[in-house]
Amino acid sequence: MKRLVVFDFDWSLIDQNSDVWIIEQLSPIIAEQINELKEKYQWTDLMNYLVGEIYKQGITKQQFEQAFAAIPFKPEMIEALKMIKSANGDIIILSDANTVYIEAILKAYEVSDLISNIISNPAAWDEDGRLHIRRLNNIPHGCENPCSENICKGHELIKFLSAHPNEYYQIIYVGDSFNDFCPATKMSSNDILLAREGFKLASFLNDTLPPSHEYKNMNRRISPRIIYWKDAGRILEFINDIFDKSK
Repeated sequence: MKRLVVFDFDWSLIDQNSDVWIIEQLSPIIAEQINELKEKYQWTDLMNYLVGEIYKQGITKQQFEQAFAAIPFKPEMIEALKMIKSANGDIIILSDANTVYIEAILKAYEVSDLISNIISNPAAWDEDGRLHIRRLNNIPHGCENPCSENICKGHELIKFLSAHPNEYYQIIYVGDSFNDFCPATKMSSNDILLAREGFKLASFLNDTLPPSHEYKNMNRRISPRIIYWKDAGRILEFINDIFDKSK
């Protein structure tokens, strides 16, 4: 049996929000519409609409790929991935971004072969070079946790583990946002949740949300041990420590 390390993507594995950052690089004018339009669109639907608007501006797939290669991806995080893999750990990505962005960024930084599986919103280029992004889930999942409408990460984690019975003795989950809480409710006391300091998940777990916040009074009790991390250097330090001890 092995360890399974699950990474959220935006602000966890990479040091940016890929949805927003890519649009900002390709079309600052279109990026200015995000705050207004996010009140009218479901987020994944909004991203699909905006990449369509970028296509209309004549932005090419090659320009997208140039942006993918420039997004902040810390060397320490890449080193942590290599260390996990060399210690026979499995790595999956569980993200509300999309498969094209994730796969292209991993390829640009030459770490694709370190990742066993990617669970995210499906995306694809059409023959005209327009990117299409779809919701992973179009059916209401009814989860009581603060999950995104299009993806319940807790359900996706359970589905993945059910397809890999008795393969993993410990789960390590790296996340930063509200939708990373649900998978933590599916983990055991033997598992570890790595929550990024200064982001929504840590605020939720530490009960420091504003009194008026919709999740303020939710039950935040979970079984896994919680470790807070600030940057990629801390992740590398943790991975080095825990995988070294298991040798």
